[in-house]
Amino acid sequence: MVIQGLQPVQPGARPIDQPLQLHLNQKVTAEILSVNGEQIDMVIQGVRVVGRLQTNDQSAILEGRRLAQFIVKGSIDGVLQLAMAPTGESTLVSQPASTMAALAQNLLVLNNIEISEQNVMLGKALLTHGLPVTQQMMDELSQSLNGIANWGQTEADMAAALKAGGMPLTENTLALALQTLPTLADSVSRLQAQLSNLVAGQAGPEIKQLAEQAVKLLQSATIDWSKDLPNLLNDLRQAISVWGKSLEAELAKMLTGDGVQKSEGWMSLVQLRKALENEGMRNAARSIDQFIEGVRQMQFLNTAKPVENGNPPWLLVNLPVAAHAQGQQNQEVFYPASLRIAYRTHGKVKRIDPDNTRLVLTVDLQDGNYVTADLSVIGKRVGAWLSVSSDELKEQAIASLPDLEGRLEKLGLLLKMAHCDVASIGPVMSENEPEIYPGSRGINLEV
Repeated sequence: MVIQGLQPVQPGARPIDQPLQLHLNQKVTAEILSVNGEQIDMVIQGVRVVGRLQTNDQSAILEGRRLAQFIVKGSIDGVLQLAMAPTGESTLVSQPASTMAALAQNLLVLNNIEISEQNVMLGKALLTHGLPVTQQMMDELSQSLNGIANWGQTEADMAAALKAGGMPLTENTLALALQTLPTLADSVSRLQAQLSNLVAGQAGPEIKQLAEQAVKLLQSATIDWSKDLPNLLNDLRQAISVWGKSLEAELAKMLTGDGVQKSEGWMSLVQLRKALENEGMRNAARSIDQFIEGVRQMQFLNTAKPVENGNPPWLLVNLPVAAHAQGQQNQEVFYPASLRIAYRTHGKVKRIDPDNTRLVLTVDLQDGNYVTADLSVIGKRVGAWLSVSSDELKEQAIASLPDLEGRLEKLGLLLKMAHCDVASIGPVMSENEPEIYPGSRGINLEV
């Protein structure tokens, strides 16, 4: 059983497309950043995650520790559930760290690089992420870390992770990657509520007008799950067009006179933030800052250069999915969803081939439940792999397959096979279970 998609997702979790993967009952070594009650902020395999101990009394054991070992017990709402490794097996894990440090020191000597505490940390980070320990690599990581006071192994690991993932490595991109931000769905829900209060409140006419424009922007970027297929596809197309455009790109177009107005797109939020700051409404302005930083962090993941490993890179778009609360038609609930689309590169041109691609949509539901639909498309043929968190959701997923087949037919596509798995922790593919939907076994739809 594979645990995936731990929150908060950081760029270090993605050489190009792979999230941090942990197995149930796996023993992991973590660097402890902070302990707050039963919640732990830590780094596992170079990825910064949030974990929670099953019993609160174990937290005291971690006070003053830098490294510790845990047993993975699951994931609830994106928070890793942990138990302390038995004392007899390991308490403070120093040997692996010292071995890596010794290896890093040896490579520094071989490359005539000065041995210092910072250089050893950089060497360890490079080794952890499969990068060569050279003076050029050391200088590149060190330059990106100059803007961080008292940086340590965590920051060095993140810098190496960005480099290994083919993403731009600068002081600004590293600072962006190191931020721990709420999910996009939470940010949209919170910001939309504040904007609605501004529209209905005592704010001035300029702020009300800008807030109305910002509300329309968020609504156009949200998928309404209750709509029929044609309107749902329109929502999806519009949402991707919004989330796929960066603030920096809009600024560049505006500066070159390329038709972007200050009141359009992300610029409407920038103008609103400026007006709120001028009126002393700093809490609302900070909410916009946090929201925009979350969008920039998501878009930053798509700057990775494809690696030559035979697999296409992914376009990642986080999408807020809106649904009405049960029994309350006027109250919307936002669910975090992520859409990954495989694309092809030809030189500097990147394009999505609709006749040869793969789409993975994951929606996080309440109480730790989730649904993942993994669709592979070749020509007009579609294969569907569904992964859900409970038997009840599996029954619902199986019951919905005829409807999925009909909807695909309306788009001119033929569902050739479908398969559904239950994975209580995270998406997992199983090759042992038989197909639950009639189809062809002779077609390889993995692209």
